[in-house]
Amino acid sequence: MTEFILYSLPSVIYFLVQGRRRRLGPREAARRLGLTLRSGRSYVWALALLIPLGLLGYAAIALIPTGALSTPGMSVAHVTSDLVAVNVILQTLGEEILFRGLIGGVLLRRLGFGRGNVLQAIIFLAPHLVLLLVNAQLWPIIPVQFITGWVLGWLRYKSGSFLPGTLVHAVANIGSGLIAV
Repeated sequence: MTEFILYSLPSVIYFLVQGRRRRLGPREAARRLGLTLRSGRSYVWALALLIPLGLLGYAAIALIPTGALSTPGMSVAHVTSDLVAVNVILQTLGEEILFRGLIGGVLLRRLGFGRGNVLQAIIFLAPHLVLLLVNAQLWPIIPVQFITGWVLGWLRYKSGSFLPGTLVHAVANIGSGLIAV
């Protein structure tokens, strides 16, 4: 829950500040943040991306030595509990609001798709580098995080919304948690 609040706070501030400006307004501020439902086609793209991203995540986890994935106190029952699932979904939503909504939206508008999307994927990668401090053997996750950030940025660009990417990201995170345990 804390991560959701911390990740969402910059976007909420952006929305409040930009939404009060006369020339932008709340609807345009929400659109710029990618807070739109969009068409069903965007969600079909999101579901189609689950397969390659899921395989990529599985490959990364397969490269990590077994001992590096074991965390004291973790079990399948713990990972699949309702509370953990809600926390994973909230954290994912917060990440998408910040990285694809606010940061991706600004960078895609200002730098175009090519440079803007690569830069938002690098920025998305930064907090995930902490995994290397936990255990350097988790390195295979790092390229997957960059690729995932890039693909979700592409989906944000294609759909104009971070919501389809949130669906992919949440399912992938829950799936990765189940595979790792």
